[in-house]
Amino acid sequence: MVSVSLFVLVLLVSSGSILAVFDANKKSQTLRSVMDNLNFTLESMTRTIRFGNTYHCDITIGTITTPRDCASGATSIAVKASDGTQVVYKLVGSRIARSIAGGPDYYMTSSDLTVQILSFRVFGSPTFSNGADLYQPQVIMVIKGYAGVKQTTQSTFTLETTVSQRVFDSQ
Repeated sequence: MVSVSLFVLVLLVSSGSILAVFDANKKSQTLRSVMDNLNFTLESMTRTIRFGNTYHCDITIGTITTPRDCASGATSIAVKASDGTQVVYKLVGSRIARSIAGGPDYYMTSSDLTVQILSFRVFGSPTFSNGADLYQPQVIMVIKGYAGVKQTTQSTFTLETTVSQRVFDSQ
């Protein structure tokens, strides 16, 4: 009877450790998958912004085909891509969405990823215009949120990157 009780006690203690290892493994897998998705999204946005021009911060203000700075930040940006199409990035609910040439919004982030803050700050967006604007356009992007659905497996993240226009600002 004593040996069976000791065996059950050791089994309970070890099963708790095994469950903790399974939770840690699940959190690691979830985080890796979500961070790969976020990395792809960020790289796609960065590439479009770097090779594009005519940056318009905050699509709710003004005409998106004219350059517009916003030092305080906004949750959306319109960019004229290198192929001439207008691309809009914005926060829709808790996901990052992209629309091309006024088309429908397509989610770029997975449902396992919750984006709480998406902020674009644009500086130097007006064109060079014979010296009227001497700043090369740049965009600062901030993405903050968490990965995972269950509270025990959630991981928070904050990403910030600066992207400058690749070509000389003379268009």
